[in-house]
Amino acid sequence: MTSSRFLPILNLVGCLLISGLILAQWLKERGLDTRIKELNQQLVATREQRDTEIKRAATLENDIAQLKESIESTVLARKETEDAMAKLVADSQANAATVAASVATANQSNLEQVKIWEKAIADRDSKLRELNSSLNSTRERLNEAIAKLKEAGAR
Repeated sequence: MTSSRFLPILNLVGCLLISGLILAQWLKERGLDTRIKELNQQLVATREQRDTEIKRAATLENDIAQLKESIESTVLARKETEDAMAKLVADSQANAATVAASVATANQSNLEQVKIWEKAIADRDSKLRELNSSLNSTRERLNEAIAKLKEAGAR
């Protein structure tokens, strides 16, 4: 009978051991489930952060592309402006040279014209002096003739 009492006790101890193992396994599984949930939450947060960073990187690349395009257009516009300014300066210098040459020619022409006029005025003054002398001598002769007529009339 001892052996018949021993088996149920052994069975009870075995059941308790198996129950303990099951409880330990369950607690371990529960801890792992909690850890898995935490890791899944971290994974979701990391994926969201990665997606946000990917979007941010795409936005920054787009901004960089727009900035490069803006810089290129600014450089092109600056070059065009510099070319236009250089052409404008060259045209202005050419016009200034043309005007200076025209002014010099006109000035020379004016000086020549003034010399011609001065000579013409001198010639006219000389002629007027001759005519004045001639007129004075004619007046003197006329006055002499009138004086002779008066003398002849008084006689």
